[in-house]
Amino acid sequence: MSHIRIQKTRVMKLTLPKSFDPENIQIGVPVVSNEASLVNLIEPGDVILPAADFGSVCRRNAYGYKYPDKTQPKENRYITTNWVQPFGNPYASAVACDVYRPCYPQIEVPPTEIELTLVENVDDQYVAAVLTPEIRADHLVEAVNLFLEIYGECYIFRDEFEIDEGTRRQRCNWEILPPGQKPSVHLTNMLRDQGEETDTFDIDRLKTLDRYDVEQIVEGINGFSGYFAYVFSSCCVLESAIYGNATYVIPKENWEVFSQKTKKELLDESVVIEKIVHTERWKGRIRQIIRTLENQ
Repeated sequence: MSHIRIQKTRVMKLTLPKSFDPENIQIGVPVVSNEASLVNLIEPGDVILPAADFGSVCRRNAYGYKYPDKTQPKENRYITTNWVQPFGNPYASAVACDVYRPCYPQIEVPPTEIELTLVENVDDQYVAAVLTPEIRADHLVEAVNLFLEIYGECYIFRDEFEIDEGTRRQRCNWEILPPGQKPSVHLTNMLRDQGEETDTFDIDRLKTLDRYDVEQIVEGINGFSGYFAYVFSSCCVLESAIYGNATYVIPKENWEVFSQKTKKELLDESVVIEKIVHTERWKGRIRQIIRTLENQ
């Protein structure tokens, strides 16, 4: 199979031989050792969004990024929510306090969300990028850099792989938590093991949602790590525990379909009922919305 091999830290532009048509090429690496398991691909047809902890390219691919627009005047913007003792009293119960600072407006760049899949071609296997028309047109460089960051090399094949039509394509970015397992406990243990603070607004939000009776809780994995979905009888609450700055409430109907979408597909749907920004008013607002929806 005709291909070129790239071994660099990163590429700034992609120059292809004349015989390589961007509409037909395939980007990936052959599986000769642990290439598939490294990104949690198990069976042919599995599709995942690579985890952000591989590096900055994967982090931007999964979550996007922001940068300041210094052509505009600064504005007073919400930064975070801290826990403080009122009036410095160490015996008082901590309360949530929003932090605002003068900052330049931010320009938000959405995630490219390039997914990887395990392809079986005759007797060989490959980890390949899922090249949608949008990615082929605008994000081939990002796809190459994704492989360079994860594997230290990238192969560009002249022709797309022939995939067995019987191969079932299954996205593997979410998993249902066992009954009784609470996200707040899970995240607290994880942060404690990493030596990070556990008395945070992120944990408190999850504790608030953990108090409700829900049908199931779905945890994001791979590139969705840090996300939880609480499925109620009439709605689904998508909570970003660590990343992002808002909670999204969507209808319960077709949750199984929604869970197979990328974050961009999921959060850009017009079915979003409510977006709740993570400020000190979050707790009252989420209680009001759940009470209203669950009483209908």
